[in-house]
Parts: sequence; C-alpha cells; structure tokens
Amino acid sequence: MHLLRSTGQKDGILGKSILMDYKIHRFDEVDSTNSLLKKGNYPVGSVAVAKIQTKGRGRGGRSFSSPAGGLYMSCVLGFDSVDQALFVPITAAVAVRNVLSQYVECKIKWPNDIVTDGKKLCGILAESYLDKIILGIGVNVNIEPEYFKSNGLSYATSLYLQSGKNHSVEEIMTNILNNLNSKTDKVEILKEYKQHCITLGKKIRVIQGTREYDAEAVDLTENGELMVNRDGKLIVINSGIVSVRGSEYI
Repeated sequence: MHLLRSTGQKDGILGKSILMDYKIHRFDEVDSTNSLLKKGNYPVGSVAVAKIQTKGRGRGGRSFSSPAGGLYMSCVLGFDSVDQALFVPITAAVAVRNVLSQYVECKIKWPNDIVTDGKKLCGILAESYLDKIILGIGVNVNIEPEYFKSNGLSYATSLYLQSGKNHSVEEIMTNILNNLNSKTDKVEILKEYKQHCITLGKKIRVIQGTREYDAEAVDLTENGELMVNRDGKLIVINSGIVSVRGSEYI
C-alpha cells in the first residue's frame, strides 16, 4: 500500500469527504476490485488496483473481460447528497476521457463507456454501498489484438491496438485519480460531457428489462440522465442499455 497525493481540491464535485491522499492497495489477481472494496468495507479514499480480474463486472451485471495488460481499479468516494452521488458516473466519464484522449482520440457513450474508432476502450461502473460510492474503472491499455479475436470481443479495443505501442498503466491510473478530484463545476462537467458524447443526436435502441424500443437521443438532464424522443414524446432514461442504431457496439 502507498499514498498518492491528489492535486485536486478537497471540496470538489465528488464530495467534501473525499481525501486528498488516496491509499492504494495493489493485488496481482482479484475477482473484482469493486467487490473487494465492498467486502472489506474500505474507507473513503481507498483504491484497489489489480493486474487481473477473474469476475470483472460492468453495468447490468454484464462481465468485463480483465486480462493482464489492462488497468483495473476501484476507488471509494464520499458524497454529500443523492444528486451528487447520481452525478458520479458523469464526472468519472469526463475525467477518464480527458486522460485517455492524451493517447488516442476518444468519445463517451452514454452513460459512461469510453470508445474510440467505434469500439469500447474503457468501462466505468459506479455502485452505492452504505454511505459511499464504489467507482470501478477498467481500461484496455496494453492488451494485444489476438486476445480480442480469440475471445470474441470484436467490439473492444486497447490503447496498444490503437496507437501501436505500450503505455504506462501506473501513469494512466495516477492521472485518472488526479482528474477525478479536479472536477469542481457541475455545469462545466455536463457541458464537456455533451461535447464528447457520441450518443446525443443519434437514433438509438433502448433496452430496459423486457422492454425494447427505438428513439432519438436529444439531450441530458442536469443530473446526466438521457432525454429521448419516442414518437414525439420526451422520455427521461436513467438506466438500461442504449445503443446507436446501425452500429456494432456504440
């Protein structure tokens, strides 16, 4: 375990209870970094990072493939209100995209996947636990194309595949943590999110449980919920699976 001092402000958008110093716990292999932090009831400011996850999870209980070569981390965040907690995925998506865009051109797929060249580069999962938020971030960093091909993951890609070279997982992790704590203005975060969101303005397919329907993504609410136009009726979506029609993944 070691400490990482954040350059962000203590009373940022992620809550006054966030610590300036992250306590990083490193593991060779875990089932899920999110699950580990919840089971251990780790305090706010704790970060778990693993080289491999055997049961990595995404939104809706879907699996997140986590072989060696990626960044798999989760951090425990505090929050001051329900609205602030609900906004964590939006804040995280902007912070992570800011970091990964230093390596490749990338966008945000609502609510918080990071995509490049039409494929998934990073997944983000925020889960409430007691009075805290567990924020999981998985980035395909140095994973080679053969892994995606042999595991039927045609919708996924990595920084290595996009740039042709390896990158420092440690550097990316540090930059993401610092970016998370530097986001302080909700209006500016939402503005930046909209600027880089590939879902807005597109014809989409919405899946919510057993319900499926086509709509058009038109805007976001102030809390980051997706506003869609379905047959002339405006609907607000805060959960479910949304994909752009005619695309393989996004």
